Amino acid sequence: MTIKLTRRAGLLGIAFAALMAPQAAWTQDSIKIGAPLSLSGKFVSYGAAAKRGIEMAVDVYGGKVAGKPIEVQFRDTQSDAQAAVTSFTQLLSQERVNYLIGPIATPMAMAGVPAWLRAKALWIVPGATTPLLEEKAGKEPMFFHTFPYAYHYHASLAKALREKLGPGKTLAIVYSDDAYGREHLPYAQKYFTTAGFKIVAEELVRAGATDLNPVFAKIRRAKPDVLLGLVQTTDGITLTKQAYVQRLGVPYMIGTAYPQLKQWQDATGEAQEGWVGVTTYIPGLEAAADPKYPVLFPATKDWIAAFTKRYNRQPEFVDVGGYVSTMMLLLAIENAKVDDKEKVAAELKKLDVKTMIGRGHFGPTDGGTLNQAFADVVVHQRVKNQDAIIFPPEFATTKALEQANYPK
Repeated sequence: MTIKLTRRAGLLGIAFAALMAPQAAWTQDSIKIGAPLSLSGKFVSYGAAAKRGIEMAVDVYGGKVAGKPIEVQFRDTQSDAQAAVTSFTQLLSQERVNYLIGPIATPMAMAGVPAWLRAKALWIVPGATTPLLEEKAGKEPMFFHTFPYAYHYHASLAKALREKLGPGKTLAIVYSDDAYGREHLPYAQKYFTTAGFKIVAEELVRAGATDLNPVFAKIRRAKPDVLLGLVQTTDGITLTKQAYVQRLGVPYMIGTAYPQLKQWQDATGEAQEGWVGVTTYIPGLEAAADPKYPVLFPATKDWIAAFTKRYNRQPEFVDVGGYVSTMMLLLAIENAKVDDKEKVAAELKKLDVKTMIGRGHFGPTDGGTLNQAFADVVVHQRVKNQDAIIFPPEFATTKALEQANYPK
């Protein structure tokens, strides 16, 4: 009896090994990249754009790296913190990926930090502006940030507006009660005050609020020259449309990343006129092809043409950021010649390439991140349904700063 059970167990073991062999071979023979992205919910515009950029980079690279197929495993965080935790856990604990790209939205990235700290895959984040992420993960050698932090936004915004408007202007700030608004607020306070602005109102709004009239009443009484909206895209749409309908009358309306997004532009219509935003990429920026990798990092106009042909739409900043971040990772894997996250991280730090959004090279930040790229930001304004670049001077396409189309 014992002998029969042993033989049966042996046969079952052989059968189980044979059944699992194809999966084991595939895992061994592919390069797995996890991509936890908001493919539904309120941050879907970010997630969908990152997915486009990642997929395009993989295709342009040829679908293989270091002689192995590239397997991108997308997981939908659903724009929900708990779903983001699940996505990270699946990718890191179950799939055991060595590389992560995403999420883009700040709350989703922060939700994934605890799971990532336990596994410490090589993590590239082409978004998430919160310095809390810098505090929690920035000092880790496997963390690579490829997007400006909140303080980079406000340093450039304050400098550009001071240059265009002069000293002595007043500022009102509307900020959401989520991580995005609360994290941006102290940096807006710091850099705008340093630039000579007087803050005359600071109004907290609930994320997802549908009626901003009580806030607008307070802003009217403060009579600011400038209104700064520290909110995410969907709340930015609400703020923009209601301020226009209510004839708020503030001369200069300032956002952060959302004024360049097609979702915001399509939803706000004529209310978008005059809004100012910040970004790492905007149509009108021109960069030459990288001399060593012209196919991977072509001239801006050529990359835009290829993207537009592929997706039948103009790229947004997250499209470009997703593409560039993925392409740099693939180059690092190729140079490492092995699926080893430590060796790939070492190669990623060595990279110095010319991209559509500037120099692709990692270095430290003043806030403590070891590996930061693409910290420079561009300040732009919506003028007649187009983007006019107002800062920095070397990229500027206009000298004037228009007043917003918000009649009193």
